Amino acid sequence: MRQQNVAIAVVWQAMFSGGGAVNQFLALFGIEGRPWVNDPDTALLTLIALAVWQLGAPMVIFLAGLKQIPTDYFEAAALDGAGRWRTFRNVTLPTLSPVIFFNLVLETIAGFQGFTAAYIVSNGTGGPTDSTLVYTLYLYLKGFGDLEMGYASAMAWAFLFAVGSLTALLFVAGRFWVHYADDWGL
Repeated sequence: MRQQNVAIAVVWQAMFSGGGAVNQFLALFGIEGRPWVNDPDTALLTLIALAVWQLGAPMVIFLAGLKQIPTDYFEAAALDGAGRWRTFRNVTLPTLSPVIFFNLVLETIAGFQGFTAAYIVSNGTGGPTDSTLVYTLYLYLKGFGDLEMGYASAMAWAFLFAVGSLTALLFVAGRFWVHYADDWGL
């Protein structure tokens, strides 16, 4: 997985460099390109776009979840006179809620782990002007760049506590909106 992220980040950097594919595409429409990765105003936006670009795995999980919803539920909703919106709200969302919750937890944790893309795009510096200096990259630079291992260790523990707390909060909130098959009386 890590090698795949590195490869994607390298390709992404080439696409968004000064003479990259994005600027060449914009030039077809007469729009002047910019150095997306090297501009402090847009460097973080390119990292966000990269994260959005990598949403293929959650979509496959959503598709699998949609395929697991029994067609009997949709037929029953149609017999009761439910329209598309009501069927979506009262059948699809509740039965898909465990999958939504699973993806939410995984993508929240993955969102905190933006090290690889930031490291590759900024050449390990967090630049330009610290615009891509995410927490995990800063932790790495403190520990292995400045050799402040105690400080980096404390940062890692704080990071673990923050991610763990947020995950626990998601699990507590999930009790109110995640509906498992047992809840349906099946």
